[in-house]
Amino acid sequence: MAKQPGAAEAAAAASAGGAAAGEGGSSLFSDPQHSRKLLKNLRSFREDPIFCDSALVVDGAEIPVQRNLLAAVSPYIRTKFNYSPPKNNGTVFKITLEGVGLSVIHEILEYIYTGEVRLSEETIQDMVQGADLLLLTDLKALCCDFLEGCIVAENCIGIRDFALHYSLLHVHHVATEFLETHFRDVCGTDEFLELSASKLREIMSLEKLNVGNERYVFEAVLQWLKRDLEERKVHMKEVMAAVWLDTLDPHFLQEQMLREPLVRVIIQECAIPLTETRSGEALLSSFRPRGYSECIVTVGGEERSSRKPTAAVRCMCPLYDPNRQLWIDLAPMGTARVNHGVVSAEGSIFAIGGSDGDSSVLSSGEKYNPDNNSWTAIAPMREARMNFGIVHIDGILYVIGGEDETSELLSGETYDIYTDTWSLLPDITILRKIGCYAVMRKKIYAMGGGSYGKLFESAECYDPKTQQWTAICPLKERRFGAVACGVGQELYVFGGVRRKEGENVPEGQMVTCKSEMYHDQVKRWTYLTDQMLSVQSAASFVYGAVPIGASIYLVGDLDTGTQYDFVREYRRNTGTWHHTKPLLPSDLRRTGCAALRIANCRLFKLQMEQGLFRIRVPR
Repeated sequence: MAKQPGAAEAAAAASAGGAAAGEGGSSLFSDPQHSRKLLKNLRSFREDPIFCDSALVVDGAEIPVQRNLLAAVSPYIRTKFNYSPPKNNGTVFKITLEGVGLSVIHEILEYIYTGEVRLSEETIQDMVQGADLLLLTDLKALCCDFLEGCIVAENCIGIRDFALHYSLLHVHHVATEFLETHFRDVCGTDEFLELSASKLREIMSLEKLNVGNERYVFEAVLQWLKRDLEERKVHMKEVMAAVWLDTLDPHFLQEQMLREPLVRVIIQECAIPLTETRSGEALLSSFRPRGYSECIVTVGGEERSSRKPTAAVRCMCPLYDPNRQLWIDLAPMGTARVNHGVVSAEGSIFAIGGSDGDSSVLSSGEKYNPDNNSWTAIAPMREARMNFGIVHIDGILYVIGGEDETSELLSGETYDIYTDTWSLLPDITILRKIGCYAVMRKKIYAMGGGSYGKLFESAECYDPKTQQWTAICPLKERRFGAVACGVGQELYVFGGVRRKEGENVPEGQMVTCKSEMYHDQVKRWTYLTDQMLSVQSAASFVYGAVPIGASIYLVGDLDTGTQYDFVREYRRNTGTWHHTKPLLPSDLRRTGCAALRIANCRLFKLQMEQGLFRIRVPR
């Protein structure tokens, strides 16, 4: 009889084989290579007619396929089989595919059998069309990743239109942001100059075109007209209607008239005034700066004096007017929330869960649209929760852990912002009450937190493509209540508290933790060189870390030793902390925070309505 393994040997075998405990003392073992080996063997059968029971007909050619495998990966193929089942008469069942080339189908079949696909700028359009036809959502996601990395000034308009046509909505959003940010580069490309009149007007109507001065928009339209003046002069009024003519300097137009005869025609046809006759409120109303500002937005929290949840929403733009930083009130949420989740995604802000004024844990959520300064409800989560992690990747929100009214949660959910639907997420491996979460290079990182009276320094990473959690290098300090953000290949953790250690330290005394940075290439944590975020005491607490430009802005109750700051700036290139301009003491605490791109004309209108406006002369 074979020797029975002891406890140590059994544990080692279970660990090596990927075992899970089962009923009756049995163990379930898994082979991590099983699916790969199975696909490899199926791939070897592709050219063997014995194992191929159907065929795809593309451009007149027949490609032998295995019916069950194609039906498993393609809802389109599965529907074909369901509505027109194969006959048991010995004939080969054939499916004719229109609108996709033979070479593309061969590449798609290779992807089905290997999970790998070769993409290039020459083939990407055909590959998206093929994936769209066969309803291969995972392949479309890979195509989206490729397209996103291809966007440059010369092709961003084409990619933007193509993405919208095939409902690649995240790519459309990225291409639009690139167009807005780099408009002065885009407007000189052949792609821009060959636009139709209607498409040109649609682009010219974008409020967030980053031009600094409307003269660049006027000059762009002028170049478009001159590209084919005889054909396009009939569209002159149409396209010029999209230019913010009332913001143009009359002196600029007079200079243009002297140098360019076409400008004189435009001024006459469009009745553009060449003298400044506006004054007072009319002058202020005409000053609409085009472009956008990256804003820090605080959402909800609780009133400092009463400790009641609030629905208040405010923004501050650190780069819009560095000499005069003010909080601007935005439309309040529909529900007062504290201990909620706040995240910026695809040009909007989402506020989800938390607890309300009755201390009820919420499953509801709402979305803020900066273009009309309003909130709308979204579909509720499957579970009510508060104190959870929330991040965004490519149009999907990830909600992780937290707690409900009775227990702590390992569960997670995902929310598709374009379909307004929730789905389940694999459970996190460890309870992390009041941990911190961030995204770096499209992977989610969970760090710190605590449970059952213990604090953690552990950290783990979730890859949405593999749907697996894996451990990474632990933090240098265990902590809870910290905030985190990812920038490029760098992951930052700020603040948080832990029990103070040492002799003669009163039990339960807390201390603020030092900030740390993790680099994806080095794979380890290091302390930030300048620890002047706040003094190390329990009086300091951070609510959010907001990356804008080359800086990260920390929002919270920040005790600097002589005063409290509500916002401090960390400059990544120098590793130093800096005061922002003096702000009024905040009457709120425990707010949610996020960065949001808001059109300057919207900010201008809000400042006027709130009596905060000061004219900044355009350059």
